Amino acid sequence: MLTVEVLKSADIIPDPYTRAVTYARLGETLVRRKDPLYKEAFLKAFDALNDINDPELLLRATLAIGYHMGKAGIKAYYKVFLRVVEDSSALSPPVRDEILALAVRYLVSLGNLGQAVTLATEISDKKLAQATLFSIVRAGSRLIQDSSLKAAYKLRKIKLALEYITDEPYRSKALIELAKAFIAVGSYERALATIREIESPDWAKVAFKELTFSLGRMGVIDKFISGLSELADDFSSRFGADFVVELAEAFLLAGKPDIAVGMLRNLDDSVQVISEVALEVLDKNPAVIPGFLEVLSDDEARIVGKLLMDKILEHPTKALEEVVKAVARRVRSEAMWVKVARYYTLLGDVETARNIGVVLQNPKLRSIVLADVARSYLKQNKIEEAIDAALEVRDRKFASLLMSEILVRALSVGGT
Repeated sequence: MLTVEVLKSADIIPDPYTRAVTYARLGETLVRRKDPLYKEAFLKAFDALNDINDPELLLRATLAIGYHMGKAGIKAYYKVFLRVVEDSSALSPPVRDEILALAVRYLVSLGNLGQAVTLATEISDKKLAQATLFSIVRAGSRLIQDSSLKAAYKLRKIKLALEYITDEPYRSKALIELAKAFIAVGSYERALATIREIESPDWAKVAFKELTFSLGRMGVIDKFISGLSELADDFSSRFGADFVVELAEAFLLAGKPDIAVGMLRNLDDSVQVISEVALEVLDKNPAVIPGFLEVLSDDEARIVGKLLMDKILEHPTKALEEVVKAVARRVRSEAMWVKVARYYTLLGDVETARNIGVVLQNPKLRSIVLADVARSYLKQNKIEEAIDAALEVRDRKFASLLMSEILVRALSVGGT
């Protein structure tokens, strides 16, 4: 039988640690195949431990065997972990802490969050203990997000681990994970209450943004606007006015520009702040800019629109066209339409730029756009179109110079 030969072949592995772990992995595979030889594989794994002389390595190998037993569904696996915990008491504290942390990682991977918390609380190094407890909270939160099965059990274990997490940034990060878990099971009010407990301003920003985005993505944000606004006010009073900008941006990205602008208008130099937020959001999610522009006053829209167009013209792309159209609709200014026409010219959509130019009433601005259009046609060797555009220029001197340039270029391109 192949299985018998494989089990015999593993005996020749010279390193006892690798041999023990290999037998454990074989045992797990055989359990899944419902092969009764799995018992022999695990017995050989434990036998290999007798050849390991290093106490720390011995315990690590024992944990690995217990882990593969757990993966195979053998309930006795936890007795192996308890044995390791008991034997590790003879090691120095730093070494024992690392063993306990490894045991916790295995238990978390097996979904045994309760026992993982128990072992994590025995770690003497406070920083390692806090980090290990946080890893339990994060793992539990992700398990809940992936599946709602046994969510109540996982939530209890997450909250149990949280009771022992007192240091930053671990506690704030753990609270964010708990809030995510609450969101995953639809407990949005509890998610809001959880985030309110965060004491770190940096992590409070992260938490608020993630919560706002999640509620928006799930289509339930309208039901919690009041709660989010209260949370924003609470954070602002605790962490200062600068915090308002971060929270307003979160509302804006979640599709609530009216709330965002209302918050920003309460700040000093509000127009400048609104402009800075607009430029930030243009990079992150330009799709929300049109709605943002709609709730601005005429003066705010004019200032913000100019800044947006100046930035867009630095690197114009087709993806930003809806923003450009929104600026053109919201800011009824021929000076702004010149920038819009320039955008289309740079994209190569010269016809759209020309259509904008011919409706401009200001002779100077009209000349600027149509001259740009004419030169663009000229670069494309569309001589007739270039001439037609030049003829639309109302400034006689400007039109004459432009026509001269076109004719000279036409001759040089066309030859004799």
